[in-house]
Amino acid sequence: MTKKMQKIVFPKVGNFRFRKVKNDILMTNDGGNWTMLDQKDFALFVAGKMDKSNPLQAELVAKGFLNLDKKEVTKLAGQYLALNRSLFEGPSLFIIVLTVRCNHRCLYCQVIPEKTNQKGFDMDKETARKSVDLIFKTPSKFIRIEFQGGEPLLNWSVLKYVVKYAKEVNATRRKNLKISLVSNLTEMDDKKLKFLLDNHVDISCSFDGPAAVHNRNRIYLDGKNGHQIVSERIKKVQKTIRINNESSKKKVDQLNAVLTVSRFSLSQPLLIIDEYIKKGFDTIFVRPLSPFGLSRVTLKTIGYTAEEFISYYKKSLDYILKINLTGKTFIERATFYALKKIIAGDDPNYFEMRSPCGAGIGQMAFDYDGKIYTCDEGRMAARMGHVNFQLGDVKTSSYNELIDNGVTKTMCLSSCLDNHVSCQDCAYKPYCGVCPLANFIEHGTIFPQLPNTDRCKINKAMFDYIFLKMQNKKYKQIFEKWLEIKA
Repeated sequence: MTKKMQKIVFPKVGNFRFRKVKNDILMTNDGGNWTMLDQKDFALFVAGKMDKSNPLQAELVAKGFLNLDKKEVTKLAGQYLALNRSLFEGPSLFIIVLTVRCNHRCLYCQVIPEKTNQKGFDMDKETARKSVDLIFKTPSKFIRIEFQGGEPLLNWSVLKYVVKYAKEVNATRRKNLKISLVSNLTEMDDKKLKFLLDNHVDISCSFDGPAAVHNRNRIYLDGKNGHQIVSERIKKVQKTIRINNESSKKKVDQLNAVLTVSRFSLSQPLLIIDEYIKKGFDTIFVRPLSPFGLSRVTLKTIGYTAEEFISYYKKSLDYILKINLTGKTFIERATFYALKKIIAGDDPNYFEMRSPCGAGIGQMAFDYDGKIYTCDEGRMAARMGHVNFQLGDVKTSSYNELIDNGVTKTMCLSSCLDNHVSCQDCAYKPYCGVCPLANFIEHGTIFPQLPNTDRCKINKAMFDYIFLKMQNKKYKQIFEKWLEIKA
C-alpha cells in the first residue's frame, strides 16, 4: 500500500451525551466532564473524523471523550466517584420534627400544621433520646441534625435536650456533628439565641423579601406584622453572630434565609434580591413551590407554570451576576450547588441533585411521634394521608431494619436516573436528580414521564442557562469565585 493509499486512523469516540444550548452543542460524560462544540466540530466528532490537526482534540482526549484507554477509564471512574461520593457514606442528614404546631399559616407550607394551643403534637424527651441513639448508628463520618416543624422553637425544652444529648453521645462517637435549626424566628429571644450560638447551632429562617410579598405568603395567626417581626429578629441574630465571631476562635456561619417563590413573587425578583441585600444576606436560595402540605391546597392561589418560574430564575440570576460585576459577592444557592458538580466535579450532597436522591440512604426524618420516614418529604406525605414512606419507629426499629427494607430500596430504585429511560441519554444526567415523593404526590406514581414534569423542565432550563452564562468569561470567573468562597 502506497503512502497515499494508507488508511487514516481517527481517535475512538468515547461515551457521551449531548444537548443543543443556543447555537452550540454541549457534551457531557459520566465523569461530569463537559465541553461546548460548534455544530461543525460536533459533526466531525460524531463521525469520528476529528484529526490531530484540530486543536480541540487534546481537550476531548483529556476529558475522556476520545481515545479512552485503561488509564483514562480509571480517571473517569475516579471522577464519577467524586461526583457521587455521598452515595457511599451512609445517611448523614437527620430531620427531627420537634412539633407540628405553628404560629403561622404560610400558603406554601409543606406540612399541614396544628395550632399553637393543640396538645399531643410535640416530641417528648424519650422519643428524642431514642431518635438520637438511632442517628448515631449511621456509618457516615458526618451527621447533621436539623430541627424542623411546625415551628421548632415552640418545643424549646426538647430542642435543648437533643442538642445536649447529641453532643454528649458524640464525645465518644467522634463524628463530624453539625446541628441546625429552621425557624420563622418569631419565638426567638435572647436566652434561646445565646444557647443556640453557644452550642454552634446553625440557624436558617424563611424570608420572602418585601413586606407586601412576605406577609401575603406567610400569614401570622395572631394578626401581627410577620415581616416586621422577622426583620427585627434577623437584625438581632446577625448582630449577635457578628459579635460572637469577633471574640471566638470557632466561628458560626452567618444566618441563612430561604426564599420560596409564589405567584406573588413573580413580578418582583429584583426587589426581593435588594431586600435580601438590605437585610445583610450574601446568598439567596431561589426555590420553586413544593407539592406537599398546604401548598397543594392553595395551588390555585399561589401556583404558576414551569415557564413562569424559569423566567423568574433567569431574571434573578441576571441581576445577581450584575451585582457581582460591581465587586460585591452575592450567591444564588441552587446555582451554586449545580456549579459544585459542573465546575468543581464535587458532590455537594444536595438531595435534589443526587441520583439516587438519598431517601433512606442519605437522610431520614424522625417525626414528633417517633415514626421514621425516608426523608422530610416522606413525613410531609404522611401528613397528607400517604403513609407508604414510613421506614419504622424509634420504639421498635433497629438501624439495619431502616436501611434494609422494601421502602428504602424502592426509593433508591425510583430516584436513580439510570432507571428512567428519558434520563439515561440526557446531557444533564451527571448533575441532576429526581424526587420520587414529589412525583407520587403530583402524578400518582414514582415513575412518571419525567420530561412532562415541571421539575424536569425547570432543571433543564436552569442547567441550560448556567452553561450559557459560562460561555461569557466574566460570568464564569464569578462562578469560580463563588466556589472558592464557599469551598
